[in-house]
Amino acid sequence: TGMISLKKLDREYTSNWNDEKWPLDSWGYDAYHIVDGQQRLTTFIILINEIVNYYKRIFKDKDIDKIFVNSIPLSKIVEDYLVITKPDSEGIIKTYKFGYEVDNPSYEFFKTKILESGDVGNDIETFYTLNLERSKNFFANQIDKLVEEKGIEDLEDLFKKLTQKMMFNMY
Repeated sequence: TGMISLKKLDREYTSNWNDEKWPLDSWGYDAYHIVDGQQRLTTFIILINEIVNYYKRIFKDKDIDKIFVNSIPLSKIVEDYLVITKPDSEGIIKTYKFGYEVDNPSYEFFKTKILESGDVGNDIETFYTLNLERSKNFFANQIDKLVEEKGIEDLEDLFKKLTQKMMFNMY
């Protein structure tokens, strides 16, 4: 799928982070700036999120621990690809695995409108945020169409290809 160029961030850079810092300190995660490949990763995250939303919608009466995609609990998919919740925060502190700098207008928009964090934010609409929303709607519609025409097995196959077969060249 192409090159992804990353720049590892020094711990000093992340010292003023709030909700995003605990996985670095507690779990030993590293933080990176995406130098090249942001659009590919954004597309990947939006598609994964819309697959999750599809399953939540069709199994709306089930807990996400009891919904499975290819035998993987939906809760694990959310944690692996989208957002982790600090265990001792009673669900209050959420850290997104992909995002933007806080001073970027897309930061709040991506969290609240695309990943549907539920937080009320000051969502500034720009040409870029409108494209994010269009992508979200496009994938939601295409997933509905895929399942309607070919069945949920094809959606499960798409998820497997996204998460197990797709490769990036990391630099």
